[in-house]
Formats: sequence, structure tokens, C-alpha cells
Amino acid sequence: MPAALIPSSARVLPLAVRGQGARIHTADGRDYIDGSSGPLAANLGHGHPAMLDALHRQSHELVFAHRGQFRNAPAERLAVEVAARLGPGFGRSSFVCGGSEAVELAMKLAHMTWAAEGRPGKHRFVSGGVSYHGNTLGAMNLSGQPRYSSAFRPLVRGEQTITVPQTFRLGVPDGSTAAREAIARLRAEFAALDVEHTAAVVLEGVGGSSSGVVVPPPGFFEELRALCDEHDVLWICDEVMSGFGRTGRWFAFQHSTAVPDIVCFAKGVAGGYAPLGGVTVSDRVWERISTAFPSVAAGHTFTNFPLNCAVGLAALAVIEEEDLLRRVTERGERLGRQLGVIAERAGIIGDVRGTGYMWGLEFTLPGTTEPFDPALDVTARAVAAAAEHGLLVYPARLCAGDGLGDALIVAPPLNSTDDELDDLLSRLDDSLRSIRASLDI
Repeated sequence: MPAALIPSSARVLPLAVRGQGARIHTADGRDYIDGSSGPLAANLGHGHPAMLDALHRQSHELVFAHRGQFRNAPAERLAVEVAARLGPGFGRSSFVCGGSEAVELAMKLAHMTWAAEGRPGKHRFVSGGVSYHGNTLGAMNLSGQPRYSSAFRPLVRGEQTITVPQTFRLGVPDGSTAAREAIARLRAEFAALDVEHTAAVVLEGVGGSSSGVVVPPPGFFEELRALCDEHDVLWICDEVMSGFGRTGRWFAFQHSTAVPDIVCFAKGVAGGYAPLGGVTVSDRVWERISTAFPSVAAGHTFTNFPLNCAVGLAALAVIEEEDLLRRVTERGERLGRQLGVIAERAGIIGDVRGTGYMWGLEFTLPGTTEPFDPALDVTARAVAAAAEHGLLVYPARLCAGDGLGDALIVAPPLNSTDDELDDLLSRLDDSLRSIRASLDI
């Protein structure tokens, strides 16, 4: 086949021809266990009949109706359903085509909130020091990992950062806990921010590819909520990777009692069957915006696209009908234990962290918490070794900060069968053995 596409990877990639369940089949006859749901997007696997039926039915009714000319039922219904799953206090949504767009829209809405109150000087943002929020320019400004914007550095100015709630390697004095120390660090770093000019803090519900799955410790989001309220700053929760059942709750922030002002999401909202993302604002934020901006002209051509929204509705129905939140919670605990056993056997994994079907395995020198030399590029070796064994995992390079850290993410489809999960674990075990042998340690 002639090379006409701009390459998206330096590796020579196989040609995918068919997907079924948690497996992808390629033109050369191989099958791969989709151990990362692509980029944590194919939450409902491949070839799900209810999802294919939703695509078929909506494509025969209404595919496109521009948001400036018509309302459409799938978008309006999806807005109601998403708000219901976010919980009380949320009521207004807009749907876009992916996570980067969603984050950009959330940033615009935060700015509009303060502009509506005559405070346009509150235009700065805060994000995690190792974070990723998207590949458009505004979202790249929020992404604390410099590797994401290195090729576009003249276009990206960067924003204020705080330390993400990592507890691995965190020094814990006698009598304290990792959670207390992470919260104390948050307070100290918040005190150093330019809060007078800050519109919002943007953090992931659970850290994704930038941090290798960092789960906020108990009390962290509650403290963040209190600090944002105290300093008159909005909290935007990025649930692009962690939302829609990935952690066993509809949204990862729901493992806490704290509630964000704005939630952005994508990937799993359509189960991997359509390019769909969105933003939902709290009622109190919308009340502030709507005093000056009764409508928001910050959308794009395919904002509230009927076909995508119909697929989103189908995804929510499948998650509920197949009781996937309960399955992910129960099987996720088992998955975490099994990953721990495999990691211990490999001898080069220093930390296994996660929740539900979202797990990070961080590589360290045997018997230590020390990262590998970045020149070894252990993350790339891990992804390649897994692929050789017919397993797809997601990279999380430089997850430790300061240009260090290697990790991979295991995040299978929420509806993976027990046999598929067992196959995933077997292939991962073989892959880690291969990686260790290649490192000659």
C-alpha cells in the first residue's frame, strides 16, 4: 500500500482489519489483546452489536444538523443523561469531537465565567507538573509534560503547575501518611500561585499517560475544592481518560466527596465507537456565565453532532444494562492483585497503582525505587515487547518528572471476558520477562 498518510508513529505499525471483543486482528493473521482499550477509549471493546446498531439506526435518521440552525434529540438527551450521572448541581453540556476540544472549551468557559463578572484579568490556569490535557495549543499549554509540546515550543507558553498527587517515592515522616503529605504539599504549592489572576485549576480525575496512573489519595480532592473556594478559583476536572466507568464509578472524582465546577470528558463516553467528547458545567457556574453570555459561540462544525451523540447514548445504556460499573469494581480489585504478582515476578516494576480497569506499572531498577536511565527508553521497549507477544499496552514515559520515569498502562475494555483478562495477564507476564532479559540485569 502506498505511503500517503503522515506517520503517527516512528514504529512500523501492523494493519488492523477486524476487531471483536477485546481483540484486534491484523492483515498478517495475528491477533492482539487490546490491553489498553487503544488510548483508554475503546471502553466497550470491538464489534459490540448494540453499538453497531446505534450507528446504523441514527445514520438512517439524521447524521448532521448544524448547532446554529437546529436542535437535535440525541444531543439534548445525552446532555440530560450525562448530567444525571454527574450528580446534583450539573445541568449544562456541550458535545465536541474529542478530549483536546473538550479541554479547550472548558478553558473558554472558565474565562467566560470571570469575564461575565467583570474580572477578565483572571485568565491564567494551573495544571499538574506531569500532566497531559490535549494536543491543541490551549490544551498543550496546560500539559505539564514538556515532551508533548517540544516540537511546537514557540507556540506554547506553558502555565503554572503544581505537583500531581503522586505518593510513590514521597517521603513520609514517622507519624504521618502519604495522603497527609500530599495534601500538605498541595497547600504549600497553592500558596505560591498567582491566584489573583488564575481562572482555574485543571487536574485529571486519575492521572493518565503523563503520570502512569496517579490515583489521588483520600482527602486530596476535598482539600483542592476547599482551596479553590478560598482563593476564588474554579476547579476543572479532566475525566477524558478516567470517565464513564473506567475506575468503577461514572467519573473518577466521585471516589471523593468533592465536586468540580467544570468536567470535561471524551474517549469512553462513546465506548470507542465515535469521536465524541464534551464539557458539563455546574449550575452555579452556568448562572454566572449566562448573565453576560446567554449562548456560547465557542463550538465547532461538529459540535452536538447527532450521530456521535446517539452513539454516546448507546454507550451509557450498555454500561448500565451490562452492569459494568459493578464488574469493573469487582474484577478491578482482582486485576490489581494479579498485576502485583506479575510485577513482583518480573523484578523491574517498583510500583503498581490504579483502580478499576486503569492500572499503571512503573519500571525501576531491581530492588529500588530508582528510575532507569532515560537513554534505555524502557517504556518504548515495553510497548514493543508487549506487541511482540500480541498485547497492546499504553506508554507513560517520563512519569516521575524531571525527565525521568518509565511506565506502561493496562486498561482493558470494561466488558472484557474473564478469558480475555487471563490472556492479557499471560501475555503481559511473557512481555515483562522479555523486557528484563533485554536489559541484561
